Amino acid sequence: MIIDHHNHVWEGESTGGFLDESMSVGRILREMDQAGVDMCGVCTVAQAIDNDYVVKAQREHPDRLFGYCMVNPRMPGARDTLKKYLDLGLKGLKLHPRLHGYQLGDLGMIAPLMELCREYKVPMFSHGGSEENDHPFYFEEIARAFPDVTVILGHMCALNYCDDAILVASRNENIYLDTSTAELFSLKAALKKVGASRIMMSTDWPGNDFRMELLKVRIATEGDDEAYRLIAGGNYERILKGY
Repeated sequence: MIIDHHNHVWEGESTGGFLDESMSVGRILREMDQAGVDMCGVCTVAQAIDNDYVVKAQREHPDRLFGYCMVNPRMPGARDTLKKYLDLGLKGLKLHPRLHGYQLGDLGMIAPLMELCREYKVPMFSHGGSEENDHPFYFEEIARAFPDVTVILGHMCALNYCDDAILVASRNENIYLDTSTAELFSLKAALKKVGASRIMMSTDWPGNDFRMELLKVRIATEGDDEAYRLIAGGNYERILKGY
């Protein structure tokens, strides 16, 4: 089964760039079918949070889509918001420190959300990039504080911090790397240092094309069918069964 972990669904007034009103459920399903992707993880956009649309998408297409709840931990009631949407069936927590203006390493702010992830036995997934707000070493602090919660490091902290992302994943068994945005050479380096069992195919649709991400994974695994199977879906299936 091909499972792409990191994508977006959202509908609203276009402001250009990533806020595109065509991030509809209908469109993502069409493009999944075109590429042969069986299931996708989806979340809303940080610029205009709409978790209700994600819940609706998951309920209407439970065999194709699973959703993450996006929360801004700086907002009052963030913990209650996460609990509400986990109770409604969403499968994990999504954070975006850069766009919401905080440091991922602020455990005083993040810990109440992580405690809920531990209670509900769901992963925490955060944007990771070339910004100081979400440096790989912040992911490591969280992973060590909550060793029983799966921590998914978005974008492999591309482009500037991929090496650091690979390092922290290599020494923390509960950290998984997300392939979206990462260069092919970084994915190959992650395969050597971390292994296929903790890397997950992620397109960040509609920012990229499923076919392109699948090709990147296929090239990186160099004919190793088991490595390809794990990255392109097997690892997420194992996370769900492990919980």
